[in-house]
Amino acid sequence: MGARRTFVIVGAGFAGARAAATLRTEGFDGRILLLGDEPVRPYDRVTLSKHYLYGKPGLHALYVHDEAFYAANDIDLRLSTPVVSVDVGARQVELASGERTGYDALLLTTGCEPRRWSGPGSGLDGVHYLRTLADADHLRTALVAAAAHSGRLVVIGTGWIGCEIAAAARELDIDVALVGRSAVPLAHQLGAQMASFYRDLHAEHGVELHGGREVAELRGQGSVRAVVLSDGTVLPADVVAFGIGARPRVGLAQSAGLAVDNGIVTDAQFATSAPAVFAAGDVASVWNGAAWSGAQGKRTRLEHWAAALQQGPAAARAMLGDRRPYSQIPFFFSDQYDVWMEFTGEAAGADEFVMRTLPGDRVFIAFWLRGGRLAAGMNVNVKGIPDLVGELIAEGRRIDARALADPDIPLADTVLSC
Repeated sequence: MGARRTFVIVGAGFAGARAAATLRTEGFDGRILLLGDEPVRPYDRVTLSKHYLYGKPGLHALYVHDEAFYAANDIDLRLSTPVVSVDVGARQVELASGERTGYDALLLTTGCEPRRWSGPGSGLDGVHYLRTLADADHLRTALVAAAAHSGRLVVIGTGWIGCEIAAAARELDIDVALVGRSAVPLAHQLGAQMASFYRDLHAEHGVELHGGREVAELRGQGSVRAVVLSDGTVLPADVVAFGIGARPRVGLAQSAGLAVDNGIVTDAQFATSAPAVFAAGDVASVWNGAAWSGAQGKRTRLEHWAAALQQGPAAARAMLGDRRPYSQIPFFFSDQYDVWMEFTGEAAGADEFVMRTLPGDRVFIAFWLRGGRLAAGMNVNVKGIPDLVGELIAEGRRIDARALADPDIPLADTVLSC
């Protein structure tokens, strides 16, 4: 009888936790060691910039599994346990404590870390970033205090995180200024048409918008009191939150000699350049086999909930020998004020934009086409759309744009016959 195999997962986040659970449901009876830097069990980061900040329940539970799950499934979950090195030759990981543990297969789900601003005043108190549960707790405490004392928040960054933080603060009735390099929020992510929709949405909810500008300086004595913009504008601030992007945590992989290029490079089965080492989630740059023009034949690294949701289990199955290639059409969602949206596909390179307006307040579907074929769809305040949009994207057939805009024509009937 062979020795009991050991699978090690470095990174106890959403992808790592789902990978560990999948190993058990797929019948793996060896040892599973799940190692996390943070002192709390795996949780879902997606809620942190949304409902968690203003203290209301959302659609997603905070924790991936209940507290008893890991012991019940014989998963050795170790919290506050950083991994400092990987020896791919000896097939061992070294913990910060000095302990070395061998592995038969290793999965890296080390995620991302916030990009940090390093200009004058960056070390002042009251400056926040949002990535971890501890970050969210600190920011929520600051926002609650600001709400109680008529404080003011300045958010730097007009991507998804920045916009969601701004919306959460307005739910607490805090005065908010939103600053970004782009002229309008989410211009890089959504293009001019939908970016203007979100600009108007934030303006209607009282957010002060400062587009096309950067931060030159933070001012204050000990704690931040003002943000100075590149055009000389001075914004009073009691709390400052930066949401200026994230970078994959590849240091461990680089030190181990793995191939890295905007994330840990993997093939379509999540295998890295080292034997028996896999990567998944935010940190992984995965060869995508999705049969559509937006993803096929290139690597994708997605910092979204759906990527971790699918990649963690898929990587676990690959560790067990499943050779099916990864194939995923990107998907993400956002909640801001009374507007929730789901986005399926990839709009980059699209050459046609189509709107389908539906009955109701702010109820519509936006479509992006590339060469007459559907590239992406964004449903706003309407359910039951992403699966069908994903199917149309995957089919890669030509679409009748006029039919796509007509709410009386079922989406499935917008495909051209030739």
